[in-house]
Amino acid sequence: MRSYALASLLFLQLQTAQIPGTPQQAPKGSIEGIVVRIGTVDPVAGARVTLTRAQAPSTALPAAPPLPGPPPAGAGVIAVTQSTSAPSGSPALPPPSLVSIPAVNTDSKGNFVFKDLDSGSYRIQVASNGYARTEYGQRVFGGLGISLTLTPGQALKDLTIPLTPAGNISGQIRDLLGHPLAGIPVQLLKPTYNTNGQRSFQSAGTARTNDHGEYRLYWVTPGRYYLNAGSSQGVLPNLGGGGASPNEVQDSYVSTYYPGVTDLGQATILEVRPADELSGMDLKISRQQLYKIRGRVIDARVGQSPQSVSMTFASQPPTGGGFITSGGPNQNYAPATGTFEYRDVAPGTYVIGATVPDPAAPAGGPPLILLNSQLPRAQASVTVSGSDIENVVLAIVPSVSLPGRFRVDGPELSTFTGLDRIRVQLSPSLDGLISSNFLTSQPQPQALNTDGTFKVDNVSPGEYRVSVTALPPGYYVKEARLDQTDVLDQPMRFSGTVSGPLEVVVSANGGQIEGTVVNDKQKPVPGIQAVLIPARGINRFDLYKTSVTDDKGRFTIRGITPGDYKIYAWEALEQNAWFDSDLLRQYEQKGSFMHITEGAKEPVEVKIIPLDGQ
Repeated sequence: MRSYALASLLFLQLQTAQIPGTPQQAPKGSIEGIVVRIGTVDPVAGARVTLTRAQAPSTALPAAPPLPGPPPAGAGVIAVTQSTSAPSGSPALPPPSLVSIPAVNTDSKGNFVFKDLDSGSYRIQVASNGYARTEYGQRVFGGLGISLTLTPGQALKDLTIPLTPAGNISGQIRDLLGHPLAGIPVQLLKPTYNTNGQRSFQSAGTARTNDHGEYRLYWVTPGRYYLNAGSSQGVLPNLGGGGASPNEVQDSYVSTYYPGVTDLGQATILEVRPADELSGMDLKISRQQLYKIRGRVIDARVGQSPQSVSMTFASQPPTGGGFITSGGPNQNYAPATGTFEYRDVAPGTYVIGATVPDPAAPAGGPPLILLNSQLPRAQASVTVSGSDIENVVLAIVPSVSLPGRFRVDGPELSTFTGLDRIRVQLSPSLDGLISSNFLTSQPQPQALNTDGTFKVDNVSPGEYRVSVTALPPGYYVKEARLDQTDVLDQPMRFSGTVSGPLEVVVSANGGQIEGTVVNDKQKPVPGIQAVLIPARGINRFDLYKTSVTDDKGRFTIRGITPGDYKIYAWEALEQNAWFDSDLLRQYEQKGSFMHITEGAKEPVEVKIIPLDGQ
């Protein structure tokens, strides 16, 4: 009977195995490696290793340069990936979802292993006290690394992940009499740039001084930073109760940058290198002096002050590119005279705005001010430094539609393809730099007509940068004029009065560069970004162009405005860091000079700038 039962069970198992369509479980894979101190074979014990798996289709980019050392044993495919986009007209694909996998710590020999892994695309991040966080395969701190594609049952072994020692910064904060100051906020500011060349700052570390005025910023990621101490712009005094001690009296001190200046343009940038111990970074700061801003609001449509107005007050903190808006410190508006006053204002640059609320808004409720509304408004930029600001005039005018004319230099406009996609865009700017100042209502570009005429709606008085979007490959903006004034190489300053159209000329004869990036052994380098930078010192960030080399180290840049340029190729550089003029000066001799004429096709060989910059 027992033999019969066993035979029956075996028969059923065989029958189940032979059933067509029965799902077979895919074999599991594994990933293992070692974490070491960079430049050595010394293991880092106790490092936290995190593995994430993205559940989304991906598309391979050009292969990155190989990592130092031999490839990992058992490595099938190592590819840099990015999320795929949906075809035109189809719904957008959702962002990749990350599968949570329990983190592991390296053992005493720096080894780690992840077992029982499904096939898919993985990323590895590593962190350890005293070291900069890193991702496997990344070229710069904070940048993306490479993803590992694991096939069913694959054992990916012998990955080596180097960790870079972090640095430390310490010093003392004193007042002008030399007395140590307790409870003073200290922070490191890391400059970053967007594609428009606009600089903003990320807080890369904060501390407060102790009762000896001492501070210490520890485990700082190597990089370039500004050191700041004191109150942020617009912050008012807090007279006690919020410090490390209940007996601490908090006060407001001037925001000061190392080596002791209040103007960021005069500050010295600190270069923190691996394992650096920067001590003696001392600052003397003074108590904050507060001032007043006074002015008047005039409704230019009727020549008198409005009875009801919504005031906005914005400051730009050192840690961000955008303006932070509020009702303003101790703001007061007098409808009878149209005068306003802001009291207790710290030194800095501010944008003050006034908008006539919508008369249809509910009575007694807050005024509804929409970013892209066409409500009559005015604004002014003021800089407070050492004295009160008087006689600021905010002349409220309605926004207008600015007419324009678009034409192509050479061929007939009727032969131009994609005219319906072209837009002439006006971007609010401040001192020539495109600004994220959201107090300015955004102009609304409209589609071009078949004869090239167009209009931009909702244009208020102010400063703007002119650009053209969706130009075909090889085209460039040759000219832009308003009232015969160049508004391409310099910002367009619009008074609010329309006296003529905005004239925009584009050309199909943009220059072109066909190049190759090579290393010190004259070998082509794939996956490297070539960066074209204009030689002339103007705020034309549309002239900056980039292209990534293919698997043979080749790249192409089209639609180049005629002029003088330098072209660079860094082995590793933070995205958009080439907008940093101070950093660029360090590599002035590493770029290749190029003179581009209209319609020219220029070959070039670019030497890669290695990590050490040598």
